[in-house]
Amino acid sequence: MPEPVNRLEALPDSTEARWQATRRGRMGWYGYDWANSVFTTSVTSIFFGPYITDVSEKAADADGFLHPVGIPVLAGSYYPYISALAALLQVFVLPTAAALTERHDKGRLLCAFAVTGAVAATGMCAIGETDYLLGGALYVVAGMALGASVMVANTYLPVLAPPERQDRMSTEGSAAGFLSSGAVLLLDLVLYANHDALGLTEDQAVRVILLITGLWWLVFAVVSVWLLRGYGSSPTDTTTDGERAGAYRALFPAVRKLWSLPGAGWFLVAFLLYNNGMQAVTSLVGTFAVKAIGIPQDRLVIAVLAVQFVAFAGALVAGRLAERHGGRPVLLGFVLVWILTVVAGALIPGGAFGAFLALCVGAGFVVGGTYALSRSVFVKLVPPDRTTEYLGIFETANRCMAFLGTSAFGLVLQWTGSYRTAWLSILVFFLAGALTLVLGTGAARNAGTRREETIHG
Repeated sequence: MPEPVNRLEALPDSTEARWQATRRGRMGWYGYDWANSVFTTSVTSIFFGPYITDVSEKAADADGFLHPVGIPVLAGSYYPYISALAALLQVFVLPTAAALTERHDKGRLLCAFAVTGAVAATGMCAIGETDYLLGGALYVVAGMALGASVMVANTYLPVLAPPERQDRMSTEGSAAGFLSSGAVLLLDLVLYANHDALGLTEDQAVRVILLITGLWWLVFAVVSVWLLRGYGSSPTDTTTDGERAGAYRALFPAVRKLWSLPGAGWFLVAFLLYNNGMQAVTSLVGTFAVKAIGIPQDRLVIAVLAVQFVAFAGALVAGRLAERHGGRPVLLGFVLVWILTVVAGALIPGGAFGAFLALCVGAGFVVGGTYALSRSVFVKLVPPDRTTEYLGIFETANRCMAFLGTSAFGLVLQWTGSYRTAWLSILVFFLAGALTLVLGTGAARNAGTRREETIHG
């Protein structure tokens, strides 16, 4: 394979000129959010869980247990277990992906990870009535490949946008993902609702949806990599083989070095806290709606669809606000909105779909920008020459450490038997995240003041 053309060497220095010169690359970067986001929405959030649970129950023994590799597993617990396994394995996959970006062209790596994930997702359409092992294996492979591909894609952010435009670029990428998810989810719901008229059983309709999701990811990922060609390598590469060999080992000491960077360590802790709250809300809002508020399943799907399009608009607004006021203040405002969302959710009376829909619209407005702004703010807090390894740490915190909020919900529910009390337990993560975010802002400001005094004193 010929070496990719390096387009970074000819990039202009000025902010506006660089922004215009990287337009094609940004379209490719947005395109990868457009490509992969459908997997999280259509597969992970809605259709795959119930489907693989049905497959597991059909494959279970008379007592309702499966026996993968000789381990007894309750059929209903199979999907949560493989979800946890996919998250756990990313603790190893994401640092490896970060290290590989220091040694290889990013475009080739992105293509390899994206194609692997998309092919695994496409293969899910072949899951038979009792093929729970095949389904679990494909889901784990797709999840790991997704995490690794997003890790690689994130390293393009400081390459394609100057610091003044990184908040905007990050939020526009998230907006593209939410718009794509909404469009595909709408198609999925039409297909699922009319499966009888199309001559399909319910299971066959789900398998077609899984096929559509995988092909969507595959086709648009290839287009994205093609648009990103030439932006995946550094202008010059002075790294020695010995330094390259130590890239993976150097990733872990980098966690300790975060605290020597003004505000970076504080910010990562804040992100870990409020991201756990956000992941808990987005993962459990459906269960909370059905069990605590009494929202019917068909109306719940309408609310989920509405969230996708509201999140698209919210992400764009977040980018413009961040350009005007700074990413961190806007992010703090978003965390405060999350706090209000959790409190309001606990107060919604039973059967009040209008109030629940309003809650989803409010959460949807900030969900599009919370992760995107967190990503771009963190990039600005770390050294430009160490961005890749620190993004590896950031994604590890995002994808592998986001089980605390959902675990707290489950424990409180088990102790109290109340879904509303369990829902309020999520509030702790947002409150702690907001406080840590404020403390981190003060730490960064004090460090900057000390540097100025050193320079001028």
